[in-house]
Amino acid sequence: MIDSHCHIYSDKYDHDVDDVIGRARERLSGIVVSAVDMESLEKSLAIRRRHPGFIYVTAGIHPRTAADLGDEARRQFWQAIGRVRNEIVALGEVGPDYHHVRDPHKRRKQLGVLEEALSYAEQWELPLVIHARRAEADALKVVSCSRIPVMFHCFSGPTQTARSIANRGFYISFSALLLGDTGLQETAKAIPPERILTETDSPALSPRPDAPRNEPAFVETIVTCLAKLLHCPPEKSAEITAANARRFFGLPKPFK
Repeated sequence: MIDSHCHIYSDKYDHDVDDVIGRARERLSGIVVSAVDMESLEKSLAIRRRHPGFIYVTAGIHPRTAADLGDEARRQFWQAIGRVRNEIVALGEVGPDYHHVRDPHKRRKQLGVLEEALSYAEQWELPLVIHARRAEADALKVVSCSRIPVMFHCFSGPTQTARSIANRGFYISFSALLLGDTGLQETAKAIPPERILTETDSPALSPRPDAPRNEPAFVETIVTCLAKLLHCPPEKSAEITAANARRFFGLPKPFK
């Protein structure tokens, strides 16, 4: 299994991040950490350097930040990412979030930042990870002609949009939102399994009531749920989603 999107640089893990990674190693073959600003990028790369071959890093600008970030600050951040692009496996998360951002001007700015990210991703030949909450269709319009792989992380949008994403050869990642949402479960059944990834989005969205802080090892719960939806053993669901993650991010195959 692979956790294709999490934030274990969060201060919620400051006291035990290596223990969290140790628990993940017992079940997973990799963790993808999504940095969303300069501070989290530095922390994520430091974690990766301590755990090479298991921790991978993506770098982007979170939508809520993008809505307010000035042009010069944004330019400097893209430059910083460019300097470490050999250490990251994708650009993102980046995109529009219409749930938290209601102002039309700020929404247009989010879409503009997504356009910038797509341009850099194509230039650097990196996959693109999209955050699009209640804005999936608008984000898809921006990237519809992308020349690089695209993934919509923590997907919660309509089935029709999910089909359009998959039909373009793009990917969809499901979090623990899948567990209790019958509509989202129907969406998962409506798209090809080879387009599905799984993620925790840690530390948020814990699938366990006894553990309010989510962590990468809990991705097993999503993989098991997906197996039931796809009518296959959990081992097969784990194999499919991990292979999809390796293909999307360009990760090495695990040692046998």
